[in-house]
Order: sequence, then structure tokens, then C-alpha cells
Amino acid sequence: MRNLIIIVFLLSNLNFCMVHPLWKPYFFPEQDENSKLLKILTAAYLFNLPKIYTISKLNGVEGEVLTLLGSNFSENSTENMIYFSGNVQAEILSSTQNTMVIKVPFGAKSGRIRIANANGISDSFDEFIVFRYFLTFSAGSNTETYGLNLLTGNISAVSGSPYALNIPLGAKFSIDGKFAFSGGFGQTTIQSYSVNQQTGVLSMLNASAGTTTVDPVFFVFHPNGRFLYVSSFSGASIAAFELNTFTGNLSKIGDYSQSCTCSLNHLDITPDGKFLYVNGNGGSEPIMGYSVNQINGSLANIAGSPFHTGVPNMEALLIDSTSTYLYSVVQSSVIIARRINTLDGSLTSLSGSPFTGTTNNFRAVMHPSGKFLYTVNILGATLGKHNINTSDGSLSLPSNLVFGENLQFVTLDPTGKFGFVSNTSSTNFYMFQVDETTGTPTLLNGGVGYATSGANNTVPVAYRIEQR
Repeated sequence: MRNLIIIVFLLSNLNFCMVHPLWKPYFFPEQDENSKLLKILTAAYLFNLPKIYTISKLNGVEGEVLTLLGSNFSENSTENMIYFSGNVQAEILSSTQNTMVIKVPFGAKSGRIRIANANGISDSFDEFIVFRYFLTFSAGSNTETYGLNLLTGNISAVSGSPYALNIPLGAKFSIDGKFAFSGGFGQTTIQSYSVNQQTGVLSMLNASAGTTTVDPVFFVFHPNGRFLYVSSFSGASIAAFELNTFTGNLSKIGDYSQSCTCSLNHLDITPDGKFLYVNGNGGSEPIMGYSVNQINGSLANIAGSPFHTGVPNMEALLIDSTSTYLYSVVQSSVIIARRINTLDGSLTSLSGSPFTGTTNNFRAVMHPSGKFLYTVNILGATLGKHNINTSDGSLSLPSNLVFGENLQFVTLDPTGKFGFVSNTSSTNFYMFQVDETTGTPTLLNGGVGYATSGANNTVPVAYRIEQR
């Protein structure tokens, strides 16, 4: 008995040292999987509490099925209770002593998952992030917002949609989806909007959220969510702002330009956040590049920029998921491709560039996997899909999906599972599903467009909002 008491005393003090704030950094440094495993094993040894060690995925949507792995679950599902943040109870589909299958409940918030049974209560080691997905655009003088069910592909108008808010060129959403921003031709200011976390509905936050040179049209956020960059079409400069992620307020960082007798078109930033590029129309038809200060968001010219192409009417600009390849979509039915030097941001032409596109390809979107890109042709009814060779950046010839009317805009939801296309002269928008392996798009709703409340549909934007 005396030996048993000594063992229990030593183990208890060992656990105390491991969790004490002075010692914890040495036993459990952040991102140390071995330390995390040691903590898990120690907890399981010292206590008989039910424990959730792993979750089959760390983000998802309401209604999604998850598998939990752990210990001390009851094999009788009714004897376990699972709660998501917000104290929302989940449905348990099956349970063994170490495995549990559950469904994310409606109203769940992001946070740790709690398990309770006769052995006690504990929280998961990892957080589960809950997202809601939406689609929005302006039609006539109104804005329409739809909820997107990522599990079924169903879309339905949210409560109050359509509502009186006109965003002529579409909105750009912050990384967390809490705020949105827009501009327009003939303006020197940009507008900001707050976004309802539950419904996705936009409301005006500030009609003069920041100043730019004339025609602020194209927007891109830094991957860290703190910096916003806006290219001014006629002003031929890029305005940089810092976003207050709590209030939505913008603070001006500066205006940046390079020597060019051109207007500015689409811009994009590398997923690693190091470099920003913008298409120039006119003069030598350049692509202009900037390096991004990761601390304060300021821009500096990349050596050798502007990078001249000599090809007019460059529209969409896309960068692959590895920050290695840049693509500029040209209305003359080709796509210019460049390799990005990951050290200094300089651009060099890819072998085979320019690649054959679709006739008058115009707007485009990159799949999140970096394996496919999609274009629409402004004077036709074709969605073109290109496969990207990830080893050398080359593009396949397009495989085309033909729609019933001309197309102008295309977007994908943040996961790349569903896409949407529209035309400003139409009262319809179309939806397609993307095969996750081949990237092949398939029209949904029987190929029939969804009717909108008015003409002149703007750019459709699919976005997601974390539920907190």
C-alpha cells in the first residue's frame, strides 16, 4: 500500500509540473506532436475521463458527419452526450468505446467539442471550425443573398433577400467573411459593408471607407486577412490598406505605381503573401510586380518590373496554390503563363506560353487545389476548363461546357466544390459542380438558370463566414 501511495504521489506531481505555466513550455511546446501525444497519454492514464483525441476533419458545416476517436466512450450511444461550442447538442449516430460518429448540429459554433458520460466531462484537444457558405450579387437596384448547402449543393434565398443595396461591380469579402468592400468607375473612394454572421446579408458600414485614385475596381486581400489592395483602373495605381478585423475600419498604408502608360486591371497576390501582381492594359502591355512587407503591408517594386508582354487586353490574373505560376487571361483567346521566382518575385515565360484558350476568354477563376483554372468568354456561352501541369505550369487545351446564354463572370466557392456563372445582360445565373479529381464541371438544376429579381447581374461572389 505504501508503495502504491508513493507511485500515485509521484505521478500526481509529474502531472502538476507538466501543466504548471513555468514548466509547460518545456514539456508541451506549441506544434510539438510528441508533446501533445504525451499529454494525451498522461491524461488517459491518470484519469478515467472520456477523451476526444482526434476529429476526422477540423472544419466543416452544419449537418456534416464527423468521426471522433478517443477513449472511455460508452458503447451505448444514449449514455454519451456531445456538445459543440454554444452549448448545442449533437446527434450521435453510433458509438464504440473508442470511436463515435456524430452529426454537426444546426447552430453549432466554432470551438472545442465536449463529451460527457458517466465517467465525467472533457473537451477535445483540437478546435472544430464551423462555416456557413453563401452566394451574393446585385441584380438591378437590389442585392440577392443565397445560403449554399455545401453537402447537397442546394441554394436558397436567405430571409429578407433581395434587399435594397446596389453594389455595381460586386463585393470583395474579408478572409473571415465579416466585412466586404467595393468600388466602381468614376469613384475615388471605396465602400465597406458589415456582413450578418448567420444570414450572410450585407449592410452599408461606411460609404467612404478609404480613398484611392480614380476607378477603384479590383480588390485582393493578403492571406493574413490584415491587408487589402485595390487597383484603380484609370488611376493606374494600387492603394494599400490595413483592415481592423474587429471594426472593419481601413487605415491607408499608401498608393503605389510603376512607370506605365496603361490602365490597371485584375490583380492577385501569391498564396504565401510575398508578392502581388497586376495586369496593365496599354503601352507595352505589362504585368507589374510588387514585393509585400509582411509586417506593415507596404509594397516595393520587384526588380525588373514592369514585365512586358506585348499582348493587349489582358483581363483576369491568377496565381496557383503553390505561388509558382502566374496566368494572365487575354481576350484574344490565349492565356499568358509566367514562372514566379519564389525568392525575388521576378517573372519568366513558361515554355509553350501563350497557351490556347477559348474564343474571347475574359474572366477566370483558379481552383483552390491549383490543378485547374476556368475561364468564361464574354461574347460566347462557354466555360473553359484547363488542367494545370503542376510540374511545369503548362496548360492543357480547354475542355468546354456550353451554356444557354452568353457568360461574363465566374466564381467558385472557397472549397472549389461548386461554381457560378452569370452575364450582366441576363436575369439568370447558373450553377455547376466540380469533380474533385478531374475538375470537370457539371451543370446543376438540369442546366436551367436560376432567375433573379432584376437585370444586369453583377459579379457573383461565393464566400464563407466562421460561426463564433
